[in-house]
Amino acid sequence: MESFRSLKVQPSITFAHQAMKFSKPALIFLLLTAGLTQAAEINLPEMGSSAAEILTPEEEDRYGRQMFYEYRRLGYVIDDPMLADYIEALGYRLVAHSERPEQDFTFFIVRSNDINAFAAPGGFVGVNAGLMYLARREDELAAVMGHEVAHVTQRHLVRAYEKMQKSTLPIALAMLGALVATRNTSGDATQAILASGMGAIQQQQINFTRHNEYEADRIGIGILYRTGFAPVAAADFFKRLANESRANGEGPPPYLRTHPVTITRVSEAHERADRLMEETPVTESIYRPDDANFALMKHRARVLSADAPGALIADYRRELKNTDEASRQSLQYGLGIALSLGAEHEEALRILGALADASPGQLPFEIALAEARLANRQHAEAARRLAPLVEQFPDSAPLKIAFAGALTASAEKAKGRQAAEVLRPLINKRGYDPTLQLAFARANELSGDEDRALEAHAEVALYTGRPFDAMEQLKRLLERPSISYYQRARVEARVAEITPFILELERRRMHPETDQRLGLSVNNGM
Repeated sequence: MESFRSLKVQPSITFAHQAMKFSKPALIFLLLTAGLTQAAEINLPEMGSSAAEILTPEEEDRYGRQMFYEYRRLGYVIDDPMLADYIEALGYRLVAHSERPEQDFTFFIVRSNDINAFAAPGGFVGVNAGLMYLARREDELAAVMGHEVAHVTQRHLVRAYEKMQKSTLPIALAMLGALVATRNTSGDATQAILASGMGAIQQQQINFTRHNEYEADRIGIGILYRTGFAPVAAADFFKRLANESRANGEGPPPYLRTHPVTITRVSEAHERADRLMEETPVTESIYRPDDANFALMKHRARVLSADAPGALIADYRRELKNTDEASRQSLQYGLGIALSLGAEHEEALRILGALADASPGQLPFEIALAEARLANRQHAEAARRLAPLVEQFPDSAPLKIAFAGALTASAEKAKGRQAAEVLRPLINKRGYDPTLQLAFARANELSGDEDRALEAHAEVALYTGRPFDAMEQLKRLLERPSISYYQRARVEARVAEITPFILELERRRMHPETDQRLGLSVNNGM
């Protein structure tokens, strides 16, 4: 479904030229996934398929995490607690009604205005902010995510490994390292890297077969329906994308260029949706769409993905003049966030304060207001308003992170201890979140617990694509005489857990023959 799956095989230099047409986030993931599959048609495996031998679940997860952490290191993941909470909750609602509800997934929003979405090894599913913003209803976003979930649960990615060498993935990762190293150089240098790298992996690209795509359509629509969404949302979204691109006189977006929607395909999607509604009644206890909250989240993603959020202020003001009442609240929300990030604090506080006062207890408004107050150095006011909400919503990670930020902004040691205690229960539940770990590190620094702060900073380094830095920080922590028995045991276990990954990267650094032959370098950050 993403813009990397359907590229045609071309001579390497031509492919590199084509690749340069992608946005930078798309290009990075193209490089990361280029070596995973080949363009030849891939059929469903027979009984006894060797796919699991070619790529074990552990390897699939490890490769996916390497790609995701590097993607995050390059700044292409919107690490916003509220958006992360939203997209993860929506994704796992879909997974719960899939054929493999036990499958681990990581859902994230990509900092890109391109209309796109993709699945990567290990259950990593990315949705571009541009696609999220273009969707009019939550079920349209869910339709795209359900399709990607189906690609993962049907193991389409893993099946594609059967006709290739696993060694191509390190080459693809090395290509990424070289590309990053030349990010400030000319386009010719980048194109040369692409050309040599693509030649080395024989232009093997993701190219799911027609059967794979129809299977993902069919299963994705079923997931959508069982979760409580309108099953026709996928066909509706595809048709609207095509119609709008034609009406604007523009070429189709990446989502449609590489995921062509034919009349037959749309018709079959509609027929499948109709059959489901006739044959399979849905219980009343399942999730129902929340379009009002979705509208707020898509505007938050729109602003946070912008290179210059302040530049959106004029757009929002113009849109507010021409909108209907139903869209006014979400547009005001987006405007308030854009104003705050654009340092127009007084108006931001007025707009977000009015929204929060009109809808008491609505966390998107309350958290945005707290963030605006922190940007205007009103940390005490932010903390006072959030404190009772933390009691009211004890399971809200975004709320607790915002509250901890307001507390630590005071620079008072006692407030640092309070912030650390607020965040501590979250560490065991979602310690994989670098935003949470960074907030926890700052709280412990303020409270004087340097050992715990150093451990949290090491976690931040690991989850943001800097494993060597993480290992060095953990080793320094083990040398500190002040470290407790329990923390030492925890850190030693963490060192043992990431050591194989570090050794693999060290091996690539010490034996770079393949990379040197390609004219590539191994990125120390990987």
